[in-house]
Amino acid sequence: MNILESILLAIANLLYYPVLLGVLLVLLHQVVAVGKFMSELKQRRNKNFKRIQAFKAQHADYFKAPAATYKVIEYDLVSKLRKWHQSYNKSLSANRLVVKAGPSLGLLGTLIPMGTALASLSQGDLMIMSANMVTAFTTTVVGMASGLTAFLMHYKQTEWMKRDLLECESLCERSLMEWENELEHTENLINS
Repeated sequence: MNILESILLAIANLLYYPVLLGVLLVLLHQVVAVGKFMSELKQRRNKNFKRIQAFKAQHADYFKAPAATYKVIEYDLVSKLRKWHQSYNKSLSANRLVVKAGPSLGLLGTLIPMGTALASLSQGDLMIMSANMVTAFTTTVVGMASGLTAFLMHYKQTEWMKRDLLECESLCERSLMEWENELEHTENLINS
């Protein structure tokens, strides 16, 4: 049984530095993500969100020379909406990952040094124990804080995405109705 415990301890010790590096990378990612979030918030307050502006520009370009039939236009618009929604959703995937990975890495960063701290306590080395306890608790705090900020930002960005998607869908439906009305008007002029 002692061999199995030694193997598990060796594996845990091998994971120590990768876990600490992971916690630091998650923290760095969150600092950048918070900056991007604040930039997006500022754009939205100024009613100048680039994703919607880009979709509207692409939409306007399409209607300069739309397809010939209603069904093809409808298919094209649905396809453009889906691609836009997919790329938007993909941009939120990093926050979804941090929501799960941050606390998990924090927990691993807690448990690994705790084992070393307990071992040093049994040997009476309080300096090593206190250093490991500090590492254990700080990784927990950083991991949980990263996960919490990622969750809050993801929640708000998902809310924004739903609102943006509704606006883009409305734009497509309105354009499709206008195109159909223009076509009917043109046909009525030709028939009269």
